[in-house]
Amino acid sequence: MPRPRFEKLAPEKREQILETAAKAFAAHGYDGASLNQILADAGISKGAAYYYFDNKADLYMTTLTRYAEELIESIDLDFSDVTAVTFWPAMQKMYEQQFIQYAERPWVFGVAKSGGPVDLEALMQGDLGDYWQDVEGLLENILRQGIALGVVRNDLPEELLFSLVLALDETHDRWLVKRLPAMSQEELQAAAAQMVGLLKKLLSP
Repeated sequence: MPRPRFEKLAPEKREQILETAAKAFAAHGYDGASLNQILADAGISKGAAYYYFDNKADLYMTTLTRYAEELIESIDLDFSDVTAVTFWPAMQKMYEQQFIQYAERPWVFGVAKSGGPVDLEALMQGDLGDYWQDVEGLLENILRQGIALGVVRNDLPEELLFSLVLALDETHDRWLVKRLPAMSQEELQAAAAQMVGLLKKLLSP
């Protein structure tokens, strides 16, 4: 996590550094991103950088935490009024909103898929861990609601169903992130329909 001096920087400077790092990690992956180039593009010297971060991995973790929080906060999972008829259209709308938001700022999505070293224990502490637990709880409730409506299968343990959904979501995200910057809105909508089609095949009774 960043050193105290980083938190004392002006918010605009902090955002500039993290956005520059996120774009580099998203474009080149963790291994391919050059720390020296990130620092040069952000307008800070290598010497000054060590007042803010221990090393490249520390910068990566700080950047990942910042944008993972943004991704999680952007997820709209209000399924309180869905019916058996509207359940899957609501799922598709949710994915369309997410994909369109990702395309507007692809580095926000890309840094989460850039393959850097992740300290899961550190990542899940504090606000990010709280956000993710909330999202997991909402996703579990959506599955249970789908089961109750008869549109999601009930022949497998809920924990296994949830794990399968997360695995499919992660696989589709890794396919999407490579194509995201060049995709039109129509292609993003088609990708959302593709994702929901896969979910329906996996989850339908």
